[in-house]
Amino acid sequence: MKKIIIFRFSAMGDVALLLPVVLNAIIRNPDLKITIVTREKFKVFFDCNPNIDVFIADFDKKHKGFFGLFKLFQELNNLSPDFVFDLHQNIRTQVLKFFFLFTRAKIFGFDKGRNEKKKLVKNQEFKQLSHVTERYYTVFKEAKLVPKNSKIENLPEFFKFPSETEKKIENWLVKFKGRRLVGIAPFAQHKGKIWPIENYSSLIVLLSKEFPECQIVLFGGGKQEKEILESLKNELPQIENLVGVFSLKEELALINRLDLMICGDSSNMHFAALSNIPVLSIWGSTHSFAGFGALFQPETNTIEISKEELSCRPCSVYGNKPCYRKDYACLNWISPELVYEKTKTILTNLS
Repeated sequence: MKKIIIFRFSAMGDVALLLPVVLNAIIRNPDLKITIVTREKFKVFFDCNPNIDVFIADFDKKHKGFFGLFKLFQELNNLSPDFVFDLHQNIRTQVLKFFFLFTRAKIFGFDKGRNEKKKLVKNQEFKQLSHVTERYYTVFKEAKLVPKNSKIENLPEFFKFPSETEKKIENWLVKFKGRRLVGIAPFAQHKGKIWPIENYSSLIVLLSKEFPECQIVLFGGGKQEKEILESLKNELPQIENLVGVFSLKEELALINRLDLMICGDSSNMHFAALSNIPVLSIWGSTHSFAGFGALFQPETNTIEISKEELSCRPCSVYGNKPCYRKDYACLNWISPELVYEKTKTILTNLS
């Protein structure tokens, strides 16, 4: 059995996107034992898979600072890894890799494509860059653990859930029996990736008129997002606000039952894509060309203002830069009617 340690501490979507990579590697090399070093809240992504363990990195207490990282190294070295993969590339992982230089483990890092991404947002070279999952997977190829010509394939099931989680979601869904489930996740980490909430409201009105058999469920997190969605629910009582209702594991199990997810460039987009359901993604200041698009989804499911119409797109890889135009045209120029027509096409084809 070959033992691999993988570093990936954040962000949520990037950690979740390890799943198709490691599962494809395990299929081609069943004797792999993979330990993913990440934060405790991300453990849920890798549950119920016997080839994958999660080692919790506690950077707030136990593994804080230089000596904390050395303690983390000692604990990981006790696992006797054959390989150490740095799929994060930050200061912490650089320190950890230095410690591992004095062990028998073979160390590999991945190419983030920083220069390519910089050229993309500076409008120097506008082209599709490798998806982050492909960049992760290249490390397995370099370590000669998978064939060089192999590619990441879609699998029938990425997330796995314990029976009690599945049962809880089944019981909650009883009241919506016979209805189509449309998820809407309007939020993202940065403003440049969030389509205006009033547009989502207009979209819901259009959907409810044309598809009254659809049940719309709203995803979000935290007090502020809960209040925004509650306000939306007060105007449109036919929707369900899920903020605070389920754990992350339970939300993943529910996403797995959706007929469609409508969202921005966010972790929920990745969760839905890995659940093998149609994902309609709305893009603003970021662009799928940077390598963070919805995996296994057709290009027609991406909604964005073209570069011909708005040459400043993309202005950011992560959506964290303020709009230099001050009007967020990349988001505001996308009308509810446009998104509705795309949604209508998908729902009609599902019939």
